[in-house]
Amino acid sequence: MTRQRLTNKEWNALLEQQGGKCCVPGCESETDLIGEHSTPNALRAGKPDQLMCASCHKIKTRNDVREIARARRLSGETSSQWGRRKKFGPTFKSKNTFRSHHRYG
Repeated sequence: MTRQRLTNKEWNALLEQQGGKCCVPGCESETDLIGEHSTPNALRAGKPDQLMCASCHKIKTRNDVREIARARRLSGETSSQWGRRKKFGPTFKSKNTFRSHHRYG
C-alpha cells in the first residue's frame, strides 16, 4: 500500500478549513502540523483528511495501533496470547527474560 500525500492545494484547503490549527478540540497548536487520516490507513486507505499537531498525532497513533490490533484479533486475522497458548498448548513457551544472574540475598 502506497502512502498518499496531500498536494499543496489540498494542504492549504485543510489548513484554512481548520482555522490554521490542530483539528483536536481544545488544542490550539498552529505549529508542526501533520496530515493525518481520521480512520487509520491500515483499516481504510486514503489521503489524509485532517491536520494534527505532533503531540496529538502521537497520542492518536498510539490509540490507532491498539484499535487495529483489536480489530484484527476480533476478525480472526491474529489471535490473543490466550488463543495462541490454547492452539499450541504447553509447547508454546515464552522467552524467560528473568535470568539466573538476578540473584537476591
